Amino acid sequence: MGIDGSVVVTGSRDTTAMVWDIELATGSMARQAGKHVHEDRRRKAETIAIADKPRHILCGHDDAVTSIAVRVELDIVVSGSKDATCIFHTLREGRYVRSVRHPNECAITKLAVSQHGMVVVYSNDDLSLHVYSINGKWLAMAYCKGRLNCMEVSHCGEFLVCGGDQGQVVVYIIQTLEVVRRYDGTGVSISSLTVTPEDCFLVGAQDGSLTVFSLEIQQQNKKGGLLASYQRHAR
Repeated sequence: MGIDGSVVVTGSRDTTAMVWDIELATGSMARQAGKHVHEDRRRKAETIAIADKPRHILCGHDDAVTSIAVRVELDIVVSGSKDATCIFHTLREGRYVRSVRHPNECAITKLAVSQHGMVVVYSNDDLSLHVYSINGKWLAMAYCKGRLNCMEVSHCGEFLVCGGDQGQVVVYIIQTLEVVRRYDGTGVSISSLTVTPEDCFLVGAQDGSLTVFSLEIQQQNKKGGLLASYQRHAR
C-alpha cells in the first residue's frame, strides 16, 4: 500500500492496483456518503474518509502486486509484482506510462521513489537493489548483505536508508547506490524504519528497541558528491 497526501494506492493478488481518494469530512457527512470512516479521537467532529469506489484501477501485471510507491508531486504511481516487472502509471488519469523488468527476472519485493524521480527496486530473491530514472533508464545496482525489511528515501531525496535481517542501517547515495554509511549498532534484525521531514530516522528492532538517528549533510567532496554523517540520539 502507498499513501501520499490525499490518496491511498493499494495492490492486490488479483494483479491490479487501485487509487483511492481521501477526504476530511464530518462524521455525519461521511456516513451519509456511504464511506468508510476512521474516527480521530482528538477531533471527533472530523473524520478521514476513504471513498467506497476507487478513482482508478491500474492493470498490466501478470501476477500479484507486492509493492506500491506513490509521488503526488510527480503524478506517478509505481507498482511492483511477483512477475518481475514494475509498471508506471500517472496518478491523476490512471494512464499507463511504461514498464521495467528486473534484470535477473526476480520478483519485486520493495519499491521507493524520490521526489527527484529516482525509482529504487529491491528483490529478496537475489538481494539486489536497482535504480531507474522516472523515464525507465537503468542507472545503478548494488547487492545487499542480507535481506532488507524496510527502505526509505531521505526527505532531501539524496539518500536511501535501509534496514534488514543483519541488524545494520545502511545509507546509500540514491542515484549511484554508493554506500556512505553502514551502522552495525542495533545487533538484531531491523523490522521498521521511518524517515522524518528533518531527515532523522527512527529504527525499530525485533527486540522492541527504538533508536533515533539524524542525518547531517556535510560539504561536498572533491568529486562533487555528498557526504553524510549520522549521530545516535536515543535508544
